[in-house]
Amino acid sequence: MRLIYRRTAASYSPNVPALTARRRILSIRPPVESRAKRRPGGTCVRLSKRTEYGLRAVVQLARLWPRAYVQSKDLAKQEDLPNKFLESILLALRRGGFLESKVGSGGGYRLSRSPREISVGDLLRRLEGRLTLKESTATPSDPTPGKFAVRLLNEKLTAATDHVLDVMTLEQLVEQANRAGNFQQEMYYI
Repeated sequence: MRLIYRRTAASYSPNVPALTARRRILSIRPPVESRAKRRPGGTCVRLSKRTEYGLRAVVQLARLWPRAYVQSKDLAKQEDLPNKFLESILLALRRGGFLESKVGSGGGYRLSRSPREISVGDLLRRLEGRLTLKESTATPSDPTPGKFAVRLLNEKLTAATDHVLDVMTLEQLVEQANRAGNFQQEMYYI
């Protein structure tokens, strides 16, 4: 951007609004794409810690299903999670019907059904509450093309996110994680 000078009777003086605009432009951050390239790992959707920890624990349980019950302290140790917080998450998942628990010797938690039957979308909804924001379908009082464009884009993003998460099963997620991370299924011998 170049400065625009206005000629006065005595001398040349900078146009004050142009200087102000220039200062504003200099303080604008680079576009989102260039900021994303500088971040390690790029941009991604972030889950809450509750959802992240719950998903990590459930993936471990899915890898061991149906062989054994796993105590919450062992899950917390395997995934490096805070034990008390993990216990509250596992309790919520048990109440939601995703886990079953057993008290006593050999007790702990395990999946209540096959990982093939558990949708990642259902699991995340139980942990997170609501995955996407549902806006009211009523039209705004002062409709503008920009507001409608943003609303349409939000609806498409919501539908796409819901579809991806509802189609993916826990078994598929575990398989993809195992392939991507080169993890081997642990073998237990008696």
